[in-house]
Amino acid sequence: MTDLKTIGRYKVEEKIGEGTYGLVFRGVDPLLKRDVAIKIPKISTISPEETHELGKAFYNEAQIAGNFTHTNIVTVFDVGRDNGMDYLVMELVPGRPVDDYFSDTGIESVEECIDIIHKCCVALDFVHFHGVIHRDIKPGNIIYNRPQGLVKLTDFSISQYFESKDLVKTSGTLAYMAPEHFLEAREITTLTDIFALGCTMYKMLTGKRPFDGNSKTLVNQILYEAPTPLWGLRPDIPDEVCEIVEKAMAKQDADRYQSALEFAADLTIAHNKIELEKTQSRKSVTWPSELQYYAEFRQNDWFRYFSPDQIQQLLQIGAVKIVSDGYAIITEGEVSQEFFLLIEGQVMVMKKGVNINLLESGACFGDTSLLGDTTQRTASVKAIGSVILWIIDSTKIEDLSAENRSSLFKTLLGVSMERLEELTGDVATFIGDTDLQIK
Repeated sequence: MTDLKTIGRYKVEEKIGEGTYGLVFRGVDPLLKRDVAIKIPKISTISPEETHELGKAFYNEAQIAGNFTHTNIVTVFDVGRDNGMDYLVMELVPGRPVDDYFSDTGIESVEECIDIIHKCCVALDFVHFHGVIHRDIKPGNIIYNRPQGLVKLTDFSISQYFESKDLVKTSGTLAYMAPEHFLEAREITTLTDIFALGCTMYKMLTGKRPFDGNSKTLVNQILYEAPTPLWGLRPDIPDEVCEIVEKAMAKQDADRYQSALEFAADLTIAHNKIELEKTQSRKSVTWPSELQYYAEFRQNDWFRYFSPDQIQQLLQIGAVKIVSDGYAIITEGEVSQEFFLLIEGQVMVMKKGVNINLLESGACFGDTSLLGDTTQRTASVKAIGSVILWIIDSTKIEDLSAENRSSLFKTLLGVSMERLEELTGDVATFIGDTDLQIK
């Protein structure tokens, strides 16, 4: 098989990976002039029946992942059959499976592990948003490029849509399968992916799988036994990180994180706490990328018209800024083109030196600038204590996709209508009170 020169229209160069059932080659697409990864069955070691099933898996992966375009998901370009051999063509990712980066004692940096798992949460949120369960989350299906901080979720060969009538329960990698896989009364849902990602995080932190043994003992462990506590294997792991992994791997799906967003949000809190404990002042903290605030954006009502991939695009054109107590974020009378999301902390809105409103985490302000409004600011905004802001310059709106710009203007229209309703209500209340006074 190593002497394969071409398959379909693709030129085959060198073997770059090998699994139990398949081989992966570096290749070239001569038509589009780009490097690709080509996956084919390992025909020499598997039966014709297994080869047929693997071919079906290729087509399944192409049908599902071929519709995904996401920073943290490997893109599928093509699927086909050539001279009786099925093949799958994918994005060539400059990285290796994440388990290549840690030893028998786990990955050295807890913060690095949190960052990788957080990006996986972002990918899973996208996948689940589109009605798909991955069903085989494990270290081997996470591609990582450490120098670039690049994380890619891959292998959707056994993924299925929520509504699939033939949702097979016992399919995946046994050591990472949730208890409901083995219980007739329990359904397979997105929470099985949460469980598997929790197991993956456990393995990354310790170098050991939470459940280990032969097939029979594994199932019994998954159903009835608690894994060795993280702190028992690595005392340096903070308590909040141990609690996150424990919650993700809860036996009862109702006790787990109910979404990848919830998982991501707790990871953000844990990461920030670890960073803060390393410093004496918040000002000196080196914060991770804007992506860490993905959960806050997805849960913010202001962004209700945005899909997960649109949120990610917004994060990429904006910037996170940390300011100290008393910092003048907006000054009344100035001309500014910036829009702000208050990620953490409080700010005071003032007009002519009088406090008129207190805004807390999750609030947005300066939104008229997104409409190209270059008029003077009508109020001042100052930080109360340390504040984390996400800022976008309105001049970068043109960098967004047409779909994203449409969502943005839908949001602005909705906000304007809500403010008009609030104003109308205030006026009505005022008139009513006046009538009472007159009477």
